[in-house]
Amino acid sequence: MDQNDIAEIAELIADLDDEAIELVQECLDAGLDPVSVLKDGVVKGLEKIGQLFEAKEYFLAELMVGGELAENCIKIINPHLPKSGEGDRQGCVVIGAVAGDLHDIGYGLVAKQLELAGFEVHQLGVNVDAMDFINAAKDKNANIIGLSAFLVTTIPNCRDVVNYVRDMGLQDRFKVIMGGAETNQEKSDMMGADGWAPNAMEAVTLCKNIMAAHFGR
Repeated sequence: MDQNDIAEIAELIADLDDEAIELVQECLDAGLDPVSVLKDGVVKGLEKIGQLFEAKEYFLAELMVGGELAENCIKIINPHLPKSGEGDRQGCVVIGAVAGDLHDIGYGLVAKQLELAGFEVHQLGVNVDAMDFINAAKDKNANIIGLSAFLVTTIPNCRDVVNYVRDMGLQDRFKVIMGGAETNQEKSDMMGADGWAPNAMEAVTLCKNIMAAHFGR
């Protein structure tokens, strides 16, 4: 087995084919790099699903199926991934889906990519109230609060978190970033968030830039 098989994982996920799960296991059993299986297989497959969604060839149902398929693949890969040492820690992120949003599609992948990049990450789940984000950030001594808004109707709830952080005078302690299918840079800027990322890879870059610019990491 080789990189061609990892590329096939991406294609199977994009096609919403459960055979991706079996192929992930076969690649790991064959000794292929689990990070590559994740990034070049699962992540690439999810990115293709996202592209199909943007092109209106896939809809919410396909996104949910693809997200569940990817999560099942990640569960198999997780035990094989390298663990970051405390000395390598980039920073701490709490992340979850905002109030009213019941979708964990995507943000779990962002969390995994951040962990691989050396961040300490705490996933808060879905339908998370604004103050719960802030309380979790305080409890975990986080640097960054990550907001996932998958639906147009829940995007305004990101503003609540941004406003609470500002009104409580915590804007120097916590930086708020956002992402999700219906978000974009313009909406992030309008809300006063500290950043936006269109995918998991760029979320890692964004968080690293924030740590360097505001926390000296």
